[in-house]
Amino acid sequence: MLLAVHMSDLAASPTKDRRFTPGCLMFMVGGVWLLALGGWMIYSLFQQVKEIRAFADSAAKQVVPAQPTGEELSALRARLAAFSTAAASKTAASLRLSAGDLNALLATEEPLVGMKESALVEEITAEGIRLRISVGMNGLPLTGERFWLNGLADVSPSAQKEKGILLATKNLSVPGKTVSEGFIQHYQENGHLDTLLMAPYRTEGSAVLDILKTITTVRTEAGAVVVEFAP
Repeated sequence: MLLAVHMSDLAASPTKDRRFTPGCLMFMVGGVWLLALGGWMIYSLFQQVKEIRAFADSAAKQVVPAQPTGEELSALRARLAAFSTAAASKTAASLRLSAGDLNALLATEEPLVGMKESALVEEITAEGIRLRISVGMNGLPLTGERFWLNGLADVSPSAQKEKGILLATKNLSVPGKTVSEGFIQHYQENGHLDTLLMAPYRTEGSAVLDILKTITTVRTEAGAVVVEFAP
């Protein structure tokens, strides 16, 4: 009899409606959005690597560093010191650096030791500096895949108050191959060459950075980069 009563009570109890709450719906939408975003990122990564494979190499083609004589280095460093002294004392100064001067610095400057076989100035024109480069890049994550951008880079230097000298990438090219516009734009926006060549001199509090910040004008002309300080 007691069991019958309980069963009767249970049968008479209204069944609760099972509905999705706003929180559940938001959670589901968020999950779908994250999956879609993750899928898009993976697809984009594979597409980027596919593009890179079309113009990059699987091995470096290192450049041959310059081999300046002791006399050439002494004369170059004396000119650099004279410019630094003038700028520090707020005296107008100008420094003209040839392709040979820049290559001597690339080959001998301690902060640039990692780039001595990766970059070489080939030409300086009124439009900018042309570098021969051999720069490494990562492939797909967790695969250990590596690529090398073995080609030419056109950069334009300018004076920048906080960074001193900024090297803006204008173009990238690989002989016999086509570098995708998307990759060039990525390289330009992220300033990879500027980071590789100038970031070692941007340690806050360094004497070199202080001098670089005093530079008022950087321009290129046929055969030289001209650095100027005007009080």
